[in-house]
Amino acid sequence: MKELILARTSKATKKSIDSIQSIKHLRKGLSIYKTGRSPFWFIRLRDPLAGKYIVRSSKEISRLDAIETAHEFADNFRSKANSEFAQQKVTSFEHYAKLLMASQKGKSKWSDGDGKLLNRQKDGLIVYFGRHDVTKITTGMVREYLLHLDDNRDRPLAQSTKSKHVVIIRKVLSLAVEDGLMNQLPLMPKIKTVDTPRHAFTDNEYIRFSKASLECAERGDVVRGVQITTHHAKMFKFIVHSFLRPTGGELFGLKHKDIQSHSSPNYLEMNVRGGKTGQRTSVTMPLAKALYESIKTPLEWPNVDPEEYVWMPEYPNRTTAINTARRLFNHILKVANLIDADRKLSPYSLRHYALQSRLRSSHGKVNIHTLAQNAGTSVDQLERFYLHKMAPTPEMIENLHFRGETKPTPILSSESNDHLSFEEHDED
Repeated sequence: MKELILARTSKATKKSIDSIQSIKHLRKGLSIYKTGRSPFWFIRLRDPLAGKYIVRSSKEISRLDAIETAHEFADNFRSKANSEFAQQKVTSFEHYAKLLMASQKGKSKWSDGDGKLLNRQKDGLIVYFGRHDVTKITTGMVREYLLHLDDNRDRPLAQSTKSKHVVIIRKVLSLAVEDGLMNQLPLMPKIKTVDTPRHAFTDNEYIRFSKASLECAERGDVVRGVQITTHHAKMFKFIVHSFLRPTGGELFGLKHKDIQSHSSPNYLEMNVRGGKTGQRTSVTMPLAKALYESIKTPLEWPNVDPEEYVWMPEYPNRTTAINTARRLFNHILKVANLIDADRKLSPYSLRHYALQSRLRSSHGKVNIHTLAQNAGTSVDQLERFYLHKMAPTPEMIENLHFRGETKPTPILSSESNDHLSFEEHDED
């Protein structure tokens, strides 16, 4: 019993000796303190990068001398460990990144995409560059960041995605140039990108897909608890005749209030609010109007809620609607025997098919500028991604073989003033 009491007393005495007897806070993250074990003051400095405190003996008995030593140690430590980091928050990358997000909020179509890359928890731009002084960011540091992105993944990041990161870095640093903090932007690493256009349906594949979608609806096929109906079959067909992207900003963001129906010619006029290239007014082919008007009964139309989504309105969360639609699409592909590892078809393939078939069925007379504008893209993107793998039409072959006897038909002519034809697709 006596030994136990002595042990406890010894432990309490040791704790008393090691405990802080006096402490002086000098500035944020820096203080000096004294214990009963040593006559010297100790320096305690917070290392924000390591997320821990650095403790050193000041070797000073005098508090005033210890304070001077502490400030000197802190200044030297920061200059060695954090030479690339901003001494003031207003010169940091994080400061200008937040200015960029604030300036783009609600105004720029890139706002959400930029915000995601800036704020990624694991390897976002703010996590990596946030504390850096914008004037200290060099080409080499950007290149190291791109390598860092690959190191965090099983497979290297796509070159196009890396380009987006570089573009955002330029945007952030450009704000610092505007403030006069920098004279010019550092050179950015050149990233070679290769266009990888999605595969489009062929005429035969689209007919098979449309037929399979109706067969699935008639049987009532169920995919992860969701039954395929004619509503879904019409929805996929609507993509082809409206040129909409199968995304939450376009097809799945479309509400009844965004649509006006026209006759002579028959078409829908759509207010596409959340498109990839911003808000636009777009018109459809004739069959899209018939598809739209068939999703409600004559008795339902007078009472339709203008705020209701047109397609799959039972899902308030549009991300859920998109994911569900993709699963139904893949099921229909399987039924139609269109699963091919070398030619992976997706809902986007319907949009690609729509743009290609519009040019083919118009015999090349449709104005490519009008088509691009109506689809919410550019002529450059249309040629690089949507028409890149389009098979030549007989008219294009005839033009290629032209010897001068007759004037060839202009294919993809940018001089034509013709607008979108509203003739219905041959296959429909």
